[in-house]
Amino acid sequence: MQKFVDYLREAGAAKATVVAGPNGKFITVIYKEGKSGKTTFPIGKNSQNGMLEEFNALKTDDGAVIATVNEYEDLEVMTF
Repeated sequence: MQKFVDYLREAGAAKATVVAGPNGKFITVIYKEGKSGKTTFPIGKNSQNGMLEEFNALKTDDGAVIATVNEYEDLEVMTF
């Protein structure tokens, strides 16, 4: 599983900030010049107290990325 900060570096991030709101914590990312503006990533429910350097990048089937301190591995895969 890829570390979240490594995912951000590869994506061209310039700055990442953990922000808190009524629905929990998120990571707001501003990209380097020439990249798309600003993106917000959710932090997993059980990972709300994690630090940026601790997060892993969990990529969902629909392409979304969630920051989590948990590690996941594929146990079974079915291809159609």
